[in-house]
Amino acid sequence: MSIKKILMTAVAVSALSAGAASAATISNTSTVSGRDLAPAVGTAVDSYTLASEIVTTAATTATSVLVISPTTATTISAGNYIVTYNITGGTFTTAGVTTASLAVNGLNVVSSVNTVSASSISFNVTVGSGLYLTSATLTNLVKLGVAKSDVSISGSITTADGASVDGGTIAAKKIIDYRPAFVFDGTAVDRTLTIASGFEDFSVGVTTANIGTGIGFDVNTGTDVDDVVMISAGAVGVAAATTDLTAAVLTLTGDVSSFDADANGTVPDDDTTNVFTLGAGDLADLQAQTLTVGLTQQDTPVAGNASDYSLGVEVEMGAGYTAPTFASIPLGSVALEGTNFFAAWVGDGTNGITYTIRLGNRTATAVTGVSVALLNSLNDTDETTCVVGTLPASGELLITSASLNACFGNFGRADLRITVQAADTGVTAKMRSVSAGVINEQSLGGGTTTAQAD
Repeated sequence: MSIKKILMTAVAVSALSAGAASAATISNTSTVSGRDLAPAVGTAVDSYTLASEIVTTAATTATSVLVISPTTATTISAGNYIVTYNITGGTFTTAGVTTASLAVNGLNVVSSVNTVSASSISFNVTVGSGLYLTSATLTNLVKLGVAKSDVSISGSITTADGASVDGGTIAAKKIIDYRPAFVFDGTAVDRTLTIASGFEDFSVGVTTANIGTGIGFDVNTGTDVDDVVMISAGAVGVAAATTDLTAAVLTLTGDVSSFDADANGTVPDDDTTNVFTLGAGDLADLQAQTLTVGLTQQDTPVAGNASDYSLGVEVEMGAGYTAPTFASIPLGSVALEGTNFFAAWVGDGTNGITYTIRLGNRTATAVTGVSVALLNSLNDTDETTCVVGTLPASGELLITSASLNACFGNFGRADLRITVQAADTGVTAKMRSVSAGVINEQSLGGGTTTAQAD
């Protein structure tokens, strides 16, 4: 036997808010918290998607007309039956359920109330000799709930003694669902910043990089293009739009000590934390997904730091909405050209163990701007990157516990990343530690070269 269908032929949605209540069929005047909820006048509704940003101060309700249709017009013939409707995610209104709540199609088909609860309503239905039950329609005020959980209806038709009829229990059908109306997204773009061709000191010249493009808000319509998130406050119900977001504040996370940051050319409110309060034009760009976050070397250049960057956003909406929250999105990364060496568990010398890292230059060209990054210090420090000097041509540069202490203060111990802006074929690195006269040495390997940017 085939499975019967539940069709929701009409849903009326209203909101119980601030002491007022109203109900109406789905049309251009149906509302939740004052927001229109009409896909189109006269459009049949299967399931209906509401934006989770809509404010509900009490249980939202939907006057639902729910039709159970047997497989064919002659599937259910004369006899006594029980027609049952079940609900999850919401509740039925139990008061006032009478025979008038159920409309049955079929000459001389009569009904009476069987059981009524918040989650299930059933009716006794008698089909006369030579007749058939062609449909059964329940009208009930369904409470959707303040928590805004998806609402589904299922049902069944059985004989009076409980035997299954026409395929048994009818599969649940979602009639109301909630979905966040907006998605904050973008495309991450990795950048290797370069001053000019070749490996050069990252403290001269001017470098600009746009590390994030195509950043903005999408309306979250899911995979079904006909599934509409209704959120408009206008006179006619329309889908959610990015223009419903009335303000946005961006926060750029990442090391900007070497750069001036901007969003579409707009300087941040706070250079330290890189917070951008977007004006009307910039907000429109963000809504249209044309925002670009840029890093520009400062007018008085300083050594650059490698870093990963991400962008967070807080938005505002009008009355009747709860502004959505978004996870930050990655924008990309900035890396120095050159060769990186990693030294693990290096101390600042305060515990009696001293460390010396020797960098050797096999080439006839000096390398300026050798930098050390403190990756995970035992003690918090204000500085995380320090330029430790120049690696002379055909010479050496010593990085000691004392020089690290001078850069970072008493950091305890940490892993280090040493960046030499030269090819790995021309640089060697070795570390020595001395404790109570005992000397230990280890090679830091050949290093890893960061490729030049195009």
